[in-house]
Amino acid sequence: MAFRLVWKKVDAAVFSLVKYVCVAILAALVAVVFSIFFGRYVLSRSPIWGEPFSLLCLVWISLLGSALAVRNDEHLRVTMFDEKLGKRGLLSTDILSTVCIVVFSLFLIYYGSALTRKGSINNMAGINVPYSVMYISMPVTGVLNLFGVVGRWMERGETK
Repeated sequence: MAFRLVWKKVDAAVFSLVKYVCVAILAALVAVVFSIFFGRYVLSRSPIWGEPFSLLCLVWISLLGSALAVRNDEHLRVTMFDEKLGKRGLLSTDILSTVCIVVFSLFLIYYGSALTRKGSINNMAGINVPYSVMYISMPVTGVLNLFGVVGRWMERGETK
């Protein structure tokens, strides 16, 4: 029981932090895209760093947002047959969904780590940041997905 209590607090803190990071990235993305627009159409010259930085923001916010969706069980799914399946059928589809998420998360961790290592030798044009800064979002999201799946299943265990 003490483990569940600690887990709930850590889980809440981690995904609360992820939410705030997503908000900060979104704010930065809006500001950068506005500056690109303003520079291109008002000043007739846009900042060279704008597009690569917005790409970096888009990648991070997409992947971190997907981890939030996995944690809150808000990912896409077909619910057309839920009423017809019954409790055992729903449990089976939940288990299948979880297995798919876990396999994909392990894929993100394994191949994302390899890509991150390879990306450290090249820099993104315009912002002079290694590509590994963008690619590390993959293993981070994989770990967060696994963390979110465990948290979600622990919550299900409490409600039954």
